[in-house]
Amino acid sequence: MANSNFPKIGAPAARALEAAGYTNLKQLTRVTEAELAQLHGMGPNALGKLRDALKAEGLSFKQGQAGEKLRKKGSPVSRTDKVEEFLRELSHPLKAEVEAVRSIIKSVNKDIAEEVKWKAPSFNYQGDYLVTFNLRDTKRIHLVFHNPLIPQVKSEILEGDYIDRRMAYFADMQDIQTKKSLLVKVLNDLIELIKG
Repeated sequence: MANSNFPKIGAPAARALEAAGYTNLKQLTRVTEAELAQLHGMGPNALGKLRDALKAEGLSFKQGQAGEKLRKKGSPVSRTDKVEEFLRELSHPLKAEVEAVRSIIKSVNKDIAEEVKWKAPSFNYQGDYLVTFNLRDTKRIHLVFHNPLIPQVKSEILEGDYIDRRMAYFADMQDIQTKKSLLVKVLNDLIELIKG
């Protein structure tokens, strides 16, 4: 990686690129951002830096369809067992709140699958990313809606003006209950957009 023209990104993301055989920035023009996001260790911060580096060179990721699929073939497999194991071992001051929000997300649609991504529970609908917890935030529940369609969803709980993601925050159990219907609506609206 030392001789590459990649920007300075975290070690897990750098290892992910190296393991996938990417040695220079131009190679990333042959892969979509959604495909790159699937690499173990590749998080939103590294993706943003890579996107900016490509843009600075007049390049971009390969353009994929809106709502790009996580997996090319077959239905996504829900890793509920892995998520439950992860949550059993989770040491987080808002663990009960994490589990409450997880329950709300899963209740929205029977086709929502879950897995562990970015060291946190992550959810997708028929292979399209929906939302992932950011568990580095220990003072509130922090959700990252990371889908190219999310900017089309309008809600008072969504924050940020990123090109491909929005954030939602919940202070405590009372806040989760207060915003529950808004969270459900965001997820339903996003799923409807994915369905096309």
